[in-house]
Amino acid sequence: MRNILLAAFSLVAPSVALADDGWRPLFNGKDLSGWTFRKADAKKVWRVCSDVKLDPTDPTRLLPIGDGGKTNAVLLCGDDGRGSDIMTIEQFYNYELHIEFTVPKGSNSGVYNRGLFEVQVFDSFGKNKPEFHDCAALYERAKPRTNLAKAPGQWQSFDITMKEKRLSLKWNGETVYENIDVRYGETDKAAFDRLNQENASKPAELRVKLEEKEGKYVGFFGEGGTRSGLEGADRPGPILLQGDHGPVAYRNIRIRAK
Repeated sequence: MRNILLAAFSLVAPSVALADDGWRPLFNGKDLSGWTFRKADAKKVWRVCSDVKLDPTDPTRLLPIGDGGKTNAVLLCGDDGRGSDIMTIEQFYNYELHIEFTVPKGSNSGVYNRGLFEVQVFDSFGKNKPEFHDCAALYERAKPRTNLAKAPGQWQSFDITMKEKRLSLKWNGETVYENIDVRYGETDKAAFDRLNQENASKPAELRVKLEEKEGKYVGFFGEGGTRSGLEGADRPGPILLQGDHGPVAYRNIRIRAK
């Protein structure tokens, strides 16, 4: 079936003309040309479809609808969502990214900018106070002040701007972060302890310098990415979509250089 994505994707980024306003799609609605698996030998759970819906017999799953093929088609990480992350072959540094997503009940994914800095995708619907692992968190570095999460199965959007070391985010059209430095922030006690313990095994540029101040854990997170990002210090990198933590669907993925 043409919708079941094979283990080996095209090694050439798709040739897509720029729109008049500079935006161009990263997903062609037909297949994963221009994308690759992070783990080629992982279970194949990604597929193209026209839309998705919650499984009426299991609200923790998403079911595909249709065969895709159009520009508004959906890229589904289906089944139990325990496959591989996928990432663009092309690399980016300064850009604006628009992406829409939906998750079933309890599911978890993420959008990694430059393959390093994760904006969390999570079912945070109904939570009163978002934390560092909730939807729209800059994972373990910043958290939304307000929970804008929609119910499982509903479509949501991120508009992300990366400019040098700074990130801005709109979530469902509302500003969450404005030009925050991805190297600095706040985290929770568990991450604080883990990151400090990991320092000894890291090169100098990736080490954190965090401290406790008035009950908060704040400071410098190094020049590398958030947890589970690609290795190394900040540099041009891919758009990476997490595909090993649970079902998720993405659509209308487009980018514009800044």
